[in-house]
Amino acid sequence: METKNRILVVEDSKISIMHLVQILRDDYDLLIANNGTEAIEMAKEHKPDLILLDIIMPELDGYETLELLKVSSRTRDIPVIFISSLDEESDEERGLSLGAADYITKPFSPVIVKLRVLLQIRISNQLKTIQRLSMMDHLINIPNRKYFDRRLHEEWDRAYRNNVSIGLMIADIDRFKEYNDIHGHKQGDGALIAVANTITGFLNRPGDFAARWGGKSFAVLMPETDLIGVKNVSERIRKATEKRSIPNPAGEHTFVTVSIGASVGLPPSKNALDKFISYADAALNRAKESGRNRIEIHEYAVEPEE
Repeated sequence: METKNRILVVEDSKISIMHLVQILRDDYDLLIANNGTEAIEMAKEHKPDLILLDIIMPELDGYETLELLKVSSRTRDIPVIFISSLDEESDEERGLSLGAADYITKPFSPVIVKLRVLLQIRISNQLKTIQRLSMMDHLINIPNRKYFDRRLHEEWDRAYRNNVSIGLMIADIDRFKEYNDIHGHKQGDGALIAVANTITGFLNRPGDFAARWGGKSFAVLMPETDLIGVKNVSERIRKATEKRSIPNPAGEHTFVTVSIGASVGLPPSKNALDKFISYADAALNRAKESGRNRIEIHEYAVEPEE
């Protein structure tokens, strides 16, 4: 079943809400807010695909609400259509200058509302598709380094705020150049895909997240995970990779192994993420220098920065 796009309707008039619901309910998942403050909270929590925003409201008017929506990183990219009885050109100009995507005057035509909403939803969906594709590694079909870096910063900040442990694992395919030289680059691509599938197959929690870290390496982010948890996941991935057969066109079964370095601990400050990453990278180097096909973990503990 196809998921409907979500629209947040912000109106203090029960009659206007009723009309908009009648127009849009068959095609969209609707949320209703009766004032600007409520709208901002709902937008942050539910991330609608579009907001229909009245201008004349108690407490925060529509213009003020839009300005606050544009300040927050969670809501600034949500398109907004003003729906208002203010029909002066200056009113429309002000709304558009604040960043509104469109402006519909009351009394509104159901056909016009449907068409303008559909246009913005199509634009929003296209932009999301472009963004999603730009964040994916198209060979392996998992997120790329750019997206991983963004998620890593978000989870690091959250772990610092909540004072919870976080784990970062980097897995690197051993002697991958030799494997490519022997079996060819197409077979090397198959090895990359096999290792990626092995890694993602062991990530069972919704917050765990894997991505391609480099040419032959992968990173795994494990929020709210302690040393034992990181060690267990890392060792399971290492063992499963070692045993996974990668068939080639000749019908032969080839194998690769991975060396894994990890860092785990409580973030001492918001600005210490680079050190956390460097410890995982150093652990990976130790694993390789110690013979490969093994794991090394750094339990991260430094004094808070002043």
